[in-house]
Amino acid sequence: MFAITVSAQTKKGGSKVKPKKATVDSTGAPIEPEVPIDPMEALENSLPLEVELDAMTGKKIVHKDVKRKNDSLRKDLKDRLKREKLTFRVWTQHPNPKAKVKERKQLCMNLVHKDTNLIYKTNDSICVDPEVYKLLFEKSVGDTTYMLIYVDAFTKSSNELCAAGHETKLFFVRWNTATMKTKVKHKNIASCTKGITKMSKESPLDWDKSGPLEVKYNRSFDFTEIKFDPASPQLGIQVTRDDTKEN
Repeated sequence: MFAITVSAQTKKGGSKVKPKKATVDSTGAPIEPEVPIDPMEALENSLPLEVELDAMTGKKIVHKDVKRKNDSLRKDLKDRLKREKLTFRVWTQHPNPKAKVKERKQLCMNLVHKDTNLIYKTNDSICVDPEVYKLLFEKSVGDTTYMLIYVDAFTKSSNELCAAGHETKLFFVRWNTATMKTKVKHKNIASCTKGITKMSKESPLDWDKSGPLEVKYNRSFDFTEIKFDPASPQLGIQVTRDDTKEN
């Protein structure tokens, strides 16, 4: 379920694999292609030999001290992967340039509830490599968990006018942890690329959950108001005003 990028690793015998060449994304910035690889396999390929054959006698020589160190490294990696698996996070999965079928950039979220996790992915080439993300709200009713998630990224398009812009979204998640079915809806509350300006003075990051979260934003001449009521999370993100329907 997890993937890591390995630029260089030591295989048994001490030889090294040359790092993969960096590719260029749509903005012209170099990136390392993400090649899925099993973390434990990558670790095993980097560990020193625990057993080898004596060149003179042909008998096996067991290096107990090396085995103890290797077992410790294996345990540390397993513990780290478990922590990552049960940690909420948001990131961008960049396309593999060597994939046979053309891939798109995807915004990924690792959703977590107690000892269960789910990775949700959606195509997104605008909100890329978010610098800020936060689980604003979470509540479980029976097998269903409701979440409100804030994601913000500096605009990374090639548009010079958006050099200091932001791409900000609110995600509402309805997740049945028994069936693992999810329904996710989002609202763009700020976007330099799409010309959306957030009008609310307060940031959703400062919301104290004592009442509904209300956000106002406009796009061109259209004005929109939305709210999320923590007392009724099953209603999700509600649109209380939408001038776009009047045009």
